[in-house]
Amino acid sequence: MNRTLLKKSVAESQVLLLACMAALFAFCWTRVWLVGQFEMSRFMAIVEQFREFERFAPVPFEELFTFAGRIALAFDEPIVIVCISLWAIARGSDCVSGELGRGTMELLLAQPVSRLQVLWSQSAVTVAGTALLALAAWLGVYAGIQTTTVEEPAPAAGLTIPWFGIELPNPLAEREMQRVPIRDRVEPVWFIPAAFNLFSLGLFGAGLSTLLSACDRYRGRTIGVVAGFYMVQMTFKIVSRAADQLAWLRHCTFFTAYEPERFVSLAVYNPEQAWAVWTSDPQGVWTLGPLGYNLILIGLGLAAYAGAAAVFRVRDLPAPL
Repeated sequence: MNRTLLKKSVAESQVLLLACMAALFAFCWTRVWLVGQFEMSRFMAIVEQFREFERFAPVPFEELFTFAGRIALAFDEPIVIVCISLWAIARGSDCVSGELGRGTMELLLAQPVSRLQVLWSQSAVTVAGTALLALAAWLGVYAGIQTTTVEEPAPAAGLTIPWFGIELPNPLAEREMQRVPIRDRVEPVWFIPAAFNLFSLGLFGAGLSTLLSACDRYRGRTIGVVAGFYMVQMTFKIVSRAADQLAWLRHCTFFTAYEPERFVSLAVYNPEQAWAVWTSDPQGVWTLGPLGYNLILIGLGLAAYAGAAAVFRVRDLPAPL
């Protein structure tokens, strides 16, 4: 792979990458801090008012009554998905149709480089940037866990029986609140599966955008098609959860493979299944595990990249306008 092409791709993408990394890091840190601002019992009272909407949640509401479950929601917030998708679509669409639209593709191919070198240099930077974005999100969660405190009831004062050394709880004592570091309640390692799931989602989006970019000459049209596809896929996921008779639509959207909250739940309660391809419930029913879902997204993304290489290698390139 040509080192000059890599430097060119890095120079063109570094501003967007740094901006998205900063946004993800700051948001995830702030999201953990917000978790510490609401005492658990008050948060439970709020969530219980929306029990009828539990079907839209990726995990049962009981999971949201834990600190790990509330922090895991950060990976499903719109700003996180928008940042990773913005990077994937912007860089993937620029790979071929962006160069054609700017009229620079002809200049690139006039140099002693092959078409595949042009494609793979852009793609390598895009994939590396996707990994850095997922890392930035996890580091934001890590920083939040290390610096945030939460409010919870202090142990109730008891009654000590003289001479016997027996301490009994005092039901009449007023319960006091105390603030404790949230790092005493959650482990940062629990959120690594969620960050890897975010990376897998970004890799799929980058591969899809690159494939469509290799087939088109207008970057704006490429971005429009990918954005429209994302909207349709998200609609499928929402509708599949809203109506039981349309539950089959969950098999028609790639967003079904993006379930960071469920993967965090497995990391907390079943750590041996956090990186499993297949998992089983207490009834013995086998389902895809976190690694299985991630492999679907990664496999589709790599297949899209392979398709982009095959198309770009043989297509006729239009003359610059």
